[in-house]
Amino acid sequence: MATAGSIDYLQQFVEDTSMFNSIVLSNLLPATWWAPLPHFLQTWLRNYIAGTILYFLSGFLWSFYIYHLYRNVYIPKGRILIADAIPSNKAMLMQIYVAMKAMPWYTLLPTVSEHLIENGWTKCYSGIYEVGWILYFCYLAIYLIFVEFGIYWMHRELHDIKPLYKLLHATHHIYNKQNTLSPFAGQSVLHTTYRQIRDSTILYVANELIQILIRIPNWLLLLLLPALFVYFSGLAFHPVDGILQALPHALALFVIPTHFRTHIALLFLEAVWTANIHDCIHGKLWPVMGAGYHTIHHTTYRHNYGHYTIWMDWMLGTLCEPEEEKYEKVN
Repeated sequence: MATAGSIDYLQQFVEDTSMFNSIVLSNLLPATWWAPLPHFLQTWLRNYIAGTILYFLSGFLWSFYIYHLYRNVYIPKGRILIADAIPSNKAMLMQIYVAMKAMPWYTLLPTVSEHLIENGWTKCYSGIYEVGWILYFCYLAIYLIFVEFGIYWMHRELHDIKPLYKLLHATHHIYNKQNTLSPFAGQSVLHTTYRQIRDSTILYVANELIQILIRIPNWLLLLLLPALFVYFSGLAFHPVDGILQALPHALALFVIPTHFRTHIALLFLEAVWTANIHDCIHGKLWPVMGAGYHTIHHTTYRHNYGHYTIWMDWMLGTLCEPEEEKYEKVN
């Protein structure tokens, strides 16, 4: 049983999450819509809305930067890649559609992890002053190594264990060319493919749903998305794949002292990171597992399983270095 002192300490986490809930929800929704909800549901709604905004913001800004603002830099004028490097609007819309179907489930993971933290079941601490800056950075490094190790093996086993690959991960790999990868593909772990949806009626409904979603006002969309996408989840696989690959972030909390706010920030930075590694632009920043490495993963299926860095692949013999991009002159 928790002591009075420990209960007071855990209350700091509750106050933090309540503050985050208030900052997001009070600025986007009327108080009468969210204030009566239990704390757990408020936290989930905050994570869901914040995750959705971050997904669209990072995806649209990155796409605008690469495909429009600096198009001549990343895709030189008068030259083309082996395949067209720019994904079609239809491909990106489908990626957005399937990612949003999974978003309510993805955001359950940080919600559950915050609940565990609030109840004192993890090694999270509230303030950096409790451990000092040196230990803070040491713990952070251990946390990132743990996450890198965990995601590498989770990702690799999703390939090596054939039933898991077939049922969960193979659908992510329908995007295996540069003209089908985009910043929006990072969260689209549950891709509804034409092979999986053979019935033309279902395809028609999916396309119509995309058009309807585009026309719905933003404020109404925020209310309808949870119920809408849970209802249509039968049209695609359950988003177990994405949750499994993010699970090391939550498991680390049980064994590594982790700063609470840093943990939350790292979880949401995943949205930015996954947009970056699916844009097909090789940043050439060693030892970062950039898009050049991850594009190879989408084309060979057996290399570059790592997440942030190439170290796990280098140590275990699964690293494949990207070659200099080969261009063909347009006649």
